[in-house]
This record gives sequence, structure tokens and C-alpha cells, in this order.
Amino acid sequence: MVVRMQTRKSAAQWGELISAWEASGLAAAVFASEHGVAEPTLRWWKTELARRARKEPWRRSPRRPSVTRASAVALARVVRPGEESVSAGARGGVAVLAGGARIVVEHGFDGRLLREVVRALEEAR
Repeated sequence: MVVRMQTRKSAAQWGELISAWEASGLAAAVFASEHGVAEPTLRWWKTELARRARKEPWRRSPRRPSVTRASAVALARVVRPGEESVSAGARGGVAVLAGGARIVVEHGFDGRLLREVVRALEEAR
């Protein structure tokens, strides 16, 4: 049985690891697996070190959000031009226009999903 102890890496150590990753040409998932680190953490440190180089404000490291039954599913409804929809205000939501579509976002929405949807709509234009 192999037991791997997790140790914290300094920003300098992460910088060396990120440099090695970039030089390797490997996908993040492959490199992370080979070096015993989590892919999201590897990606976060790449972004974090770049942010520090630009002297921007601090961001939290990635954490797995605790999923409760109430927050497990958050929906956004895309309403295309010409379609009828209950107004966002009537349902307690907010309407967002992106890429020619009106997106109704309700309380508890998934911010990451909304960003992906908006990006996809804008790229499809």
C-alpha cells in the first residue's frame, strides 16, 4: 500500500511546476496526473501567478462547492428573439442579452454555466 502525503508548495515551487508544464507541451490533466497534483489547482496557480505578475487583487483558490439538494441544479432559460416569455421581473429573475438571445437568469443560477452559455452565444454570431 502506497500512502502519499500531501505537502504544500510555495508560490516559487508552483512557478517551477507551471514552467515545466508549459515546456512539456502536455495537456493539463496529463501533466497534473504525472506530477501528483489536481488539474484545477495546476490551472489556478497558472492564473494566480500571472495575476501576481500583473499585481491584480487576490482570488480564492479552487474549492469544491458543497452541493445541497436545493443548489444541485440551477437553470437558465434562453429566449430567442420573437419567442414569448414571462418577463424576468414577474418570476424574480433578471434578463441578460447576449449574442442576440435574451437569457432569463433566476435566483441561484450557476455563474460558470452562464459564462459558458454567453461565450457560446457570442462565438456563434
